[in-house]
Amino acid sequence: MPRFLVRTFLCALVAAGLGAQQTEVVLTATSSAKLVLAMTSPKLTGVDEALVAKEFTAVLKRDLDETGVIAMLQERLPADSAPAKAWREAGAQWLLNTKLVKSVNGDLRLDATALDTAADKSVFTRTYNANRIVPVRYLAHYLADDLVGRLTGEKGVASSRIVFVRQISPGVKEIFQVDRDGAGLIQLTRHGSLTLSPTVAADGRLAYVTYKGGAPEIWGQRRKDGPHEKLYPASGAGGMISSPMWSPDGKRLAFVQGDRRGNSDIMTLDLAAGRARRLTDGNGINTEPTWNPNGNQLAFTSDREGGPQVFLMQDDGSNLRRLTGEGTYNASPAWSPNGAMIAYVSRFEGKFDLFVYKLGEGKAYQITTGVSTSESPTWSPDERRLVFTSNRFGSSQLFTTDLSGRQILRLSELPGCQSPRWIRGR
Repeated sequence: MPRFLVRTFLCALVAAGLGAQQTEVVLTATSSAKLVLAMTSPKLTGVDEALVAKEFTAVLKRDLDETGVIAMLQERLPADSAPAKAWREAGAQWLLNTKLVKSVNGDLRLDATALDTAADKSVFTRTYNANRIVPVRYLAHYLADDLVGRLTGEKGVASSRIVFVRQISPGVKEIFQVDRDGAGLIQLTRHGSLTLSPTVAADGRLAYVTYKGGAPEIWGQRRKDGPHEKLYPASGAGGMISSPMWSPDGKRLAFVQGDRRGNSDIMTLDLAAGRARRLTDGNGINTEPTWNPNGNQLAFTSDREGGPQVFLMQDDGSNLRRLTGEGTYNASPAWSPNGAMIAYVSRFEGKFDLFVYKLGEGKAYQITTGVSTSESPTWSPDERRLVFTSNRFGSSQLFTTDLSGRQILRLSELPGCQSPRWIRGR
């Protein structure tokens, strides 16, 4: 699907509240409790029942089930017309009622209300208006995100997206985008060469490394929705270049530049000034930079003390210190959105597993275990899950996991995937 059409989808979807909206937060974002929510059958006017069942009801239930904060009531459901007391006795704390109306010109309206069954009062009311080109599933995603936001104070991630690299033929890799639930696949680059290491700025600008000109170069967008152009080097060859990563404010790119001796260093590029600055300067390999949310620190992988380990430093290269202490091969750090954790991979007996280092505790926790390899972790925007690649079904595919490692879900069956980045949207 063309990118301009996807942008039209998003622009066409407008959510507007009906009546006063309460600001009470029921759960904190870190609570382990789950609110039990039941859903009546959607009331339909002019909308195909089978389409709604597949593209709205099923999608919404899956979105809510995967939030980590909502449990869908599936059994012993009362009749749709039953009073709040009957739903409460069945185990539901909230009851969601929806109505989908299709106008004569094909536009859709979704009305959604949620009832607190104990208090028998409304706790959530929203109306969503979408034109005819917006898929019904998008309405489900936005409703799920708003319900999570009402419950926790932080918007959900059902409408988020994942950008990644996929091999489409021998020697050719391109960048793709997929919706949070694995639908809506879009190809973002068409260079016909090796195109690697996507990174997405907070405003949606894409940057990446491509070999389209022979030597690796950083290409991307200087402005939102702008054309793809070369960002570095300005002229000539820049050596081996890899792993670009936007700073949180979108003004700089951290990246890796190698030399002829096989060494590589962390660099930063000031986009406005066009100046690159070297942050590390030593023998060995320094690679895979990732920013903290404040943009004043970087985590990266380095073999300066032997095997690969995760290190931290300030954004000017000062205050260098080692983070990981256990294991002989730790790499691919990813700083969490609130800055409290760093995900990374650790190799043991020839395979990689995901770990999360909690900075406040000074301790690492293992997330995945098994005979397969798990690589390239990146955080969801709400920090509840990780997206990663794994070969557990053969070819490298996209998966997500909660932080307990107990809810691992295959995002897509697409083979040959690598370097995922989880984003709010583009």
